[in-house]
This record gives sequence, structure tokens and C-alpha cells, in this order.
Amino acid sequence: MLRSVFGAALWSRRRALAWWVGGSFVYLLFLGSVFPTFRDNAAEFERVLDNYPEALRAMFNIVQGASFGSGPGFLHMELFSFMIPLVLIIFAAGFGARAIAGEEEDGTLDLVLSTPVTRRRVLAQQFAAMTMGTVLIGIFMGIAILIAGAAFDMGLDAGHVVAAMLGAVLIALVCGTLALAAGCITGRRGLALGVAGAAAVAAYLVFALAEMVPWLGTIQKASPWYYYAASAPMLRGAEWAHFGVLVAMVVVLAVVGGLVLERRDLAV
Repeated sequence: MLRSVFGAALWSRRRALAWWVGGSFVYLLFLGSVFPTFRDNAAEFERVLDNYPEALRAMFNIVQGASFGSGPGFLHMELFSFMIPLVLIIFAAGFGARAIAGEEEDGTLDLVLSTPVTRRRVLAQQFAAMTMGTVLIGIFMGIAILIAGAAFDMGLDAGHVVAAMLGAVLIALVCGTLALAAGCITGRRGLALGVAGAAAVAAYLVFALAEMVPWLGTIQKASPWYYYAASAPMLRGAEWAHFGVLVAMVVVLAVVGGLVLERRDLAV
């Protein structure tokens, strides 16, 4: 497995990946266990939500039909509006920033490139490893949600769970690929991570505040967060056109990173 960049990238992160998978799995099972409390006190929670200012409702993507009294509504507001994509974004952006820029700063990229492997192939395999790690965490998150849904009578639609997890993985890969591309351009891990983090925050705020700030409404659809959150897949299922836009963003960022990496003088 260590004969490939892909295998080495995953192997070097095997312990961290195990913690990400195990920790998120246990956390989601625990959160599912508190759903009956929310369901039994749904009326009180609904009164609190009704008193939320519009800005706060928009920020947490509280949409029509979302209710703490239903499993899908509970998961939409507690997990898929922010927490699950945030966890996946942190993982993917950290992986992407380290993939090229981290190797370059550590002085190990020159060792890889001294073998019969092209820069483009290194980038492609690092991207594949980042995608595989993010998808793996997403799969175990989805399994944990389905187990919790069955155990605590949440009334979940498996297709909606898969759609919501797919959307969360895709928005994470957009940020992770941005970090990867920024690392290819700058050769600096910290800067690449900062660019991806700032872009993720900006994308979220543009989407969340667009209803209250008129000029943000004109650029809302430029935010990748819009294509993840606007369709509320946990409640309504997959919006394939939106997911297609996220995939296109990932592809464009990867291509840009590859083109720059091919031409840049590396600090090795």
C-alpha cells in the first residue's frame, strides 16, 4: 500500500482517521439518544424557535417544515444545518492543506518527485486520498444516524439521510480542494488552511445573511453553501442540480491547482 502516494497519504493519517470516524460515530449515537427528550417537549422548543429573530433563524437554516418533534427536523437543525458539514470541512481542509504544501514545507515532496511519478499524479492521488478519507467519515456518520434513527424511533427516510450526507461530503470537498489548490499555489500549509477557512466562513455568512442584507442576496448563489443547504436534503431529499454545482466546483479547483503546480518552482 505504501508504494503509492494515495496509500501513503491514508496510511500516515490512519490513527487520526480512526479518531475522526470513531469520535463522530459515538457523538452521533449520543445525540440521537437525546431526541426523545426533544420530541416529548417539542411544543416548548417550537415556542422558543418562534421567538427567534429572523437573522438567527436564517443563520441556522430553520426552514418551513423543520420541527424538533420529528426526527428529520431535529437532525436538520441540530446536525445538518452546521455541525456535520463543519466537522467534515475541518477534516478535508486540514488534509488538503497538508497534501502538497505540508509535504513541501517538510521537505519530503522532493523525495516523492525524485521517483518516476509526475506532479500531476502526486496531486491526483493526494486528492483521491482526501476524498476517500472524507467519504469514509461521511459513511460512518450516516450509519450512526441510521442506527440512532432506528433505535430511538426517529422516523428517518434512508434516502434523505444519504442525500444529506452526500451534500455535507461535497461541501467539505469544495473546501478541502480549495485548501489543496491554495497549497499548490503558495506552497504554504498555514496560508492554504487560512484561505480555505476564510472562504468557508464567508460562504456560510453569504448564504445565512442573504435574506436580511439585500446586496448579499444578489451573490447568494455564488456561495457553495447555498448549493448544500438551500434544498434542505434531510427534509426534502437530494437536489441533484445543486450537488452537480458542488462537484463542478471541486473539479475546477483541482484543475487550477494542478495547472499551477505543474509550472511553479517548488521550495524543495
